[in-house]
Amino acid sequence: MSGLITTIQRMSIHDGPGIRSAVFMKGCNLRCWWCHNPETWEFNFQLQYINDKCLRCNDCIKKCEIQALDTEADGIRIARERCTLCGKCTKVCPSGALTMIGEQVEAEEVVRRVEQDIIFYEESGGGITLSGGEPLMQLDFTKKILSLCKAKHIHTAIESNLMVHPKAIKALLPLVDLWMCDIKTIDPATHKKYTGVSNERIIKNFKYIINNNATVIARTPVIPGFNDTEECIESICKLIQDLPVKCELLGFHTLGFDKFCQLGLTNLCSGLKPLTAQRLSELKRIFKKYNIKTTHENI
Repeated sequence: MSGLITTIQRMSIHDGPGIRSAVFMKGCNLRCWWCHNPETWEFNFQLQYINDKCLRCNDCIKKCEIQALDTEADGIRIARERCTLCGKCTKVCPSGALTMIGEQVEAEEVVRRVEQDIIFYEESGGGITLSGGEPLMQLDFTKKILSLCKAKHIHTAIESNLMVHPKAIKALLPLVDLWMCDIKTIDPATHKKYTGVSNERIIKNFKYIINNNATVIARTPVIPGFNDTEECIESICKLIQDLPVKCELLGFHTLGFDKFCQLGLTNLCSGLKPLTAQRLSELKRIFKKYNIKTTHENI
């Protein structure tokens, strides 16, 4: 059983409790404007070009047999509509300016890499976190990894947008120790405008996993112009106030935004500034008003 990932980030402290290994999977069914992992959107390999690393040697242009690469004033231009993702250009690039994003890997290999840090999980209460992208889009692969980890007594967590069929969630419920799910906004139209999909199924699945006694953290990324109003945050509080969940407010930042240009994508949040710490604190107080326990950290 194999799947497509971008990376396995070891010693992570922002993807669940304790020290964790975060496995970032490729493929996502949302297109959130503020996403800082756009390299996980496509369930396919992607060619990344980092201009600052380019030596202007033109070896890649000479190697490209279909002439999808050419020079421009400040580096290399990629005709992505012609590129076949053969990867030949990346093999001759001496500086790593051109790289292929994506690794086809067996579930057993993922767990082999993860269990190298099992001593840190045991000492810190950490484990493995499957992230992305959307891990449930590679359901069989995800299920295999989780099954292998449970057999080795490794704590399992998953970051999911929940925009999947309930059967997918049901299949994973016995294997997931912690669900971390975004509740971005309550309004379906606003959700669709900024993510590409409505949120009716997401909220239904959110309630479904809670009703099945899962441990859940509801995460709300606070995005200026999207959900940073008192009304929006209060509507989220009303949804979760009587539910046995913990909530996190996640402050927007621009780390990772350079990947949009590197992948030939348009960044719809270009120029957007993070909220001030004072404003985030004001919104956090709304959760306290509803007696909802929160933590405060960056995305």
